[in-house]
Amino acid sequence: MTIKKILIATLITLTWINFTSAQNISFIARTNLSIGTEYQNIDYNGGNLLYSPGGGIGIELGLQVPLVKGFAIQSTLGYQQNLALQAESVNGVSNRSSVSFNRKLISLGLSKGFKLSDGTIKSLQLGVGSNLNFPGTLKRIENDERLGESNYNSNIGLYFEIALRIAISEGMYLDPAIRYRQLDFSVDSFSDGPTTDLPGYLQALNANGIELGVTFVKEL
Repeated sequence: MTIKKILIATLITLTWINFTSAQNISFIARTNLSIGTEYQNIDYNGGNLLYSPGGGIGIELGLQVPLVKGFAIQSTLGYQQNLALQAESVNGVSNRSSVSFNRKLISLGLSKGFKLSDGTIKSLQLGVGSNLNFPGTLKRIENDERLGESNYNSNIGLYFEIALRIAISEGMYLDPAIRYRQLDFSVDSFSDGPTTDLPGYLQALNANGIELGVTFVKEL
């Protein structure tokens, strides 16, 4: 891990410590469906099977602390699972193709709320932040043939978000949101040989994506 990543991880840790002593803390739980911005094909029985390392579903849990003038800071721990795409022929012979990939993340973000009303729809939320990502192993199967496993270096990604804050009861909110994520990984190792044996799109992994998410917020 580089010095830059160590410093950011330290900053996030200190933020968590400050959260524990701050007032007006909110618990947040976020789930998302992510759509990758770049897709690749793998062969399936002579056809094509689309997948993207930027896709998948995820969950994040963390804390949020309001600052001044509608600003808030939040930090979460999360897990994102790339949707493993697979299929099987129907002629009685197993013939599967699939890709699976996951990552764990620590996020730190800042949001600004713009009041809309005193009713159910409280405000428009604009957010920006960064994620420190620890990617898991990417596994591929093409037509029942295992193509080895590739591992990637951890990396820092950025995100930009727009959301609505909707009140569901006193001190409880839902924030439906659209988030754009910028994230790339570089390959570290390949189980079946040198990393140069991998196709180019697996040596530099494009995990950019658009997340359709909902965050549950509970004031503590």
